[in-house]
Amino acid sequence: MINIIPNLPTLFAGDVIVAKKRKGLGRILNHYIVYAGNNTFVGNLSDGVKELQYYELIRLLQDYEPTGVRRFSGSYFQRSQAVNRAYSKLGHRYSLINFNCEHFANWVQFGKIESGQVTTGFVILASVVFLKLISSDE
Repeated sequence: MINIIPNLPTLFAGDVIVAKKRKGLGRILNHYIVYAGNNTFVGNLSDGVKELQYYELIRLLQDYEPTGVRRFSGSYFQRSQAVNRAYSKLGHRYSLINFNCEHFANWVQFGKIESGQVTTGFVILASVVFLKLISSDE
């Protein structure tokens, strides 16, 4: 358990920090970082899934503002399994569409590789294309 990140509640292994970019267009997307216990975090960053020590997380949080914590719900054994899932992906390559930080956090907490942000993005894109097609004069 860790309680030294400003404005966040105590973290337990398997919990996920939800953050947003402090500046720019990235403010519209959430970023997810898994707390693995013992002041260690695991995140899927642009250079892939890697373990972050507390000081590395603090450096990362200079660019990202924590907005909350998504709690892991499950038994102690399930929490341990979630942390093992996080470590099983160390070195896995980042992909915005197929394996981003949300895919990773969902894999850790729920055992499912999925991203609501990617799904929403595709729905918006398809809607824009559809509206463009039906509103064209040709």
